[in-house]
Amino acid sequence: MALSDSMNGRGENGGYSNLLAANIAINCADDKPRYTAEDVERLLPEFRDASELFGDYLAWGMVGCTDWAVPGAAEHPDVRAPGAAPILVIGNTGDPATPYEGARRMVQALGEGVGVELTYEGQGHGAYNSGNKCVQKAVNGYLLDGKVPEAGTVCS
Repeated sequence: MALSDSMNGRGENGGYSNLLAANIAINCADDKPRYTAEDVERLLPEFRDASELFGDYLAWGMVGCTDWAVPGAAEHPDVRAPGAAPILVIGNTGDPATPYEGARRMVQALGEGVGVELTYEGQGHGAYNSGNKCVQKAVNGYLLDGKVPEAGTVCS
């Protein structure tokens, strides 16, 4: 039940966060295709072959955007920010939802002297709420005091 609660944004008090609604909005904005139930039925065998355990879950998740009113854009915008203040990017080596390599690519895309990489060697989605004091100190210093951690900082 703990995994189910976590995936559905259920807190210890029994209340739910906006996690699912936010993810639907993000996924629909990011993806151009709009899948119908018929599309999923056709693709279901491929998903089941890829994962007997999660195939159905992932395949049927594609219909969440079927009637989404705003078209999606499967493009990656140019995020170069020459001359911008340093932007802290935290990569978590054990995050199953947002791969660590994506954070490294974002630092490169922001440009030299702009993207500042901090690596969190931990498990789970997200780093700040992990309870890791090193990450919290770096983020708090950055957001509250404008103190930029040294590029390449590793928190474990």
